[in-house]
Amino acid sequence: MKRGIFKIALFLSFSAITTSSFAATFSAPKDGYVSHVNTPVLSLQTPNLKAIHEEDAINDANHYLYRFAVATQVNITTENSGAWFTQLNGDRVWQLEVAYPGAAGLSFLFERFVVHGNTTFDAFSKEGKKLHTTFDASEVLEHGRQNMDLCAGSNMILQLVEPKGTTPSEIYINTIHFAYRGMYNSSIEKINESDPCEVNANCSPEGNEYLEEQRGVVRVYVVEPAGAGWCSGSVVNNKAGDCKPLVLTALHCGVNSSAANFNQFKFYFGYEASGCTNPTSVGSLASHSVTGCVKLADSNDGGGNSGSDFLLVQMGTLATEATTIAKIKGPNYKAFWNGWDATTTASTGGVSIHHPAGDIKKISTYSTTLTTTGWGISGTHWRVKWDATTNGHGVTEGGSSGSPIFTFNGGNSRIVGTLTGGSSFCTSPNSPDSYGKMSYHWTSNGTPANEQLKTYLDPTNTGVLVLDGSWDPCNGSVSLEEKHVLEGIKIYPNPASDVIMIDLSALSSEATVRIYDLSGKLLMERNNLNSSVNELNISGLTNGMYQVVVESAAGQITRKITKM
Repeated sequence: MKRGIFKIALFLSFSAITTSSFAATFSAPKDGYVSHVNTPVLSLQTPNLKAIHEEDAINDANHYLYRFAVATQVNITTENSGAWFTQLNGDRVWQLEVAYPGAAGLSFLFERFVVHGNTTFDAFSKEGKKLHTTFDASEVLEHGRQNMDLCAGSNMILQLVEPKGTTPSEIYINTIHFAYRGMYNSSIEKINESDPCEVNANCSPEGNEYLEEQRGVVRVYVVEPAGAGWCSGSVVNNKAGDCKPLVLTALHCGVNSSAANFNQFKFYFGYEASGCTNPTSVGSLASHSVTGCVKLADSNDGGGNSGSDFLLVQMGTLATEATTIAKIKGPNYKAFWNGWDATTTASTGGVSIHHPAGDIKKISTYSTTLTTTGWGISGTHWRVKWDATTNGHGVTEGGSSGSPIFTFNGGNSRIVGTLTGGSSFCTSPNSPDSYGKMSYHWTSNGTPANEQLKTYLDPTNTGVLVLDGSWDPCNGSVSLEEKHVLEGIKIYPNPASDVIMIDLSALSSEATVRIYDLSGKLLMERNNLNSSVNELNISGLTNGMYQVVVESAAGQITRKITKM
């Protein structure tokens, strides 16, 4: 299975670095960085990369959890490490330089992260380049834990700035992740880590009918006691229609994780290319994420040993549910709550959307009927074989684990399974993969409520087994009558060059029309369009594919158009 156990964990004991505090004159801040020559250095020993890569070769060959970092246990606080300096304006600055030779990047896990007021926490290169978005009081979570992940390079300076008179911070870093693959370092961009046969999710024609569904697929930063790995998952709708920020993935992506570890997971939205061309750098692609989650339900099967290998979590914390919902509904995330099909009907065609090797979002296509197979026991999984398509032959890899497989449904496809493992590779693209069945996830793994997906996806016990996805399911499901009205909306011609016609005559109320690019960026908006045929000039858009969202009192629909 795609689980893998991290055998190599690094435990570091070191004497507390003497903490000092004195007034000093600093160079002018650059991007918030305060330069000073007396910053203490914490030097760590490079782990045994040969042994790590040998373990990875075995794990990767078996499609286990894609490990990209090993853990070093530390004890860093602002009292026992680094140094304090006082600026001329009275602000206090704490700094510690961390040197970890051989790392492609470092991640810092906080057992305690509490700051107040306008206090900031940053990671900089020695040259003063910011390596991570600034942490401030908005990053403080109720449990106090945090994850400052994927800071590029092996040598960096941690900096805390407390404005004069601010309540002192509480900082305790207990783990550093030594990242060695699946990301980038300061000199070599490594965004395109997956194998060359993979197909970008927004490629045409492969992704044309799945522009909504792919906005619900997330890259998952998995934290375990001994390291970190990549998985994939999907935001999922539930029958209550309450927008709960639920993510469905595979149990083996968190089977070794503690409750504290789950608090430090991260879920990345929009980590994708806008088309078939791979980007040359990460840029801002990884800038939209949600930190932490709460485990709600799982298959309790060891990660597929005796069941269907599912894990359902709620992003953020239970107390911050409303904030998390608002965040992922916002323009920078524009999440889609994917629908699902928990019937036993075998899908005859569709796709899987995933993050192989932690890479940008990819799509794999199948056109033959799924067949029943097993993993630890029979009947728990769907077996799939992938097709060669226009732009490649998408398969799965480590990092794809937990990803959804969809059945095609003419614009609103539904999840029918989640990836456990298999034998497909770019070198063996016709070998099959196995996805835990939604129908088995539903009630078949065990009798306890927290071992049944039904408990959370049909919380009012309606008995429904099929549910469509939605951009905004907070007001419940759209009725069949409303759905019929929405389906009467027409947009033509498609493809178009300068003008599109939007026929809203099926509506009985005014509508708003928005046009987004494939990354979810809003490009055009027209309000108060009446229930007739409306003309929209798109001559200012560059050639390519776009999403047209029509919103009215009857609900919301999305159509895809091509500008030529």
